[in-house]
Amino acid sequence: MFLNQSPILKQFIIFLALAICIALSTSFLFIDVLWLHNQVKEISLTEISQELFLLANVVIFIFCARRSPGMRGGLLLIAGFYAALLIRELDSFFDMLHHGAWFWFALASTALFLILAANWHASVKPGLLAFTRHPCFAHTTSGMVIILVFSRLFGMTELWNGLLQGGYLNVVKTAIEEGTELIGYTLCLFSSAWFALSLQPQRQVAPEREARVTRFNTGRHEPEVWARESASRS
Repeated sequence: MFLNQSPILKQFIIFLALAICIALSTSFLFIDVLWLHNQVKEISLTEISQELFLLANVVIFIFCARRSPGMRGGLLLIAGFYAALLIRELDSFFDMLHHGAWFWFALASTALFLILAANWHASVKPGLLAFTRHPCFAHTTSGMVIILVFSRLFGMTELWNGLLQGGYLNVVKTAIEEGTELIGYTLCLFSSAWFALSLQPQRQVAPEREARVTRFNTGRHEPEVWARESASRS
């Protein structure tokens, strides 16, 4: 492939694609504020986009796990992580049932994915290693830091009270915090899509005890990623 022979061009294309994704996701905040005038509340384009991005991450990793038995356990754990984040984002809807109900749904979801991954325990480590060693993982890490750390600190009421003094408006803090989170979720979705697109269907080259191989087109002259499963005889 031409891009594999031109890493500089490939990196430029990745930069351009990410820039377009960030610009598009930021436009949702503009639509909420300038057109819909919804003050970026629970029912807003920004919030709904965050939830859809998380749902897309779950679907992507379940799809990848289905295609790659040699990495299935690890990829199911990643899908479960995003599923728990999705349930947390939907806390206002679960609170209609009972305050804090989201926690129990997140716990049940986590248990389900742990059980599924346990059925493919031999592929947990290969799956996690394949994802963390892929170039896309840097975007996931950046996105998670923005979501879990930066947006929380940057959206603290004390900071904006001190900055705006008597002119403090909660809607300003909310818009900035939710907009920052959306950038983080965009990075994570971009990373997941990159990983899925680089994943090639797995070839089962022999019966039970043969290795199952999954390759990644990282665009670098790196060794292939080998995901092996050990089959046990009953």
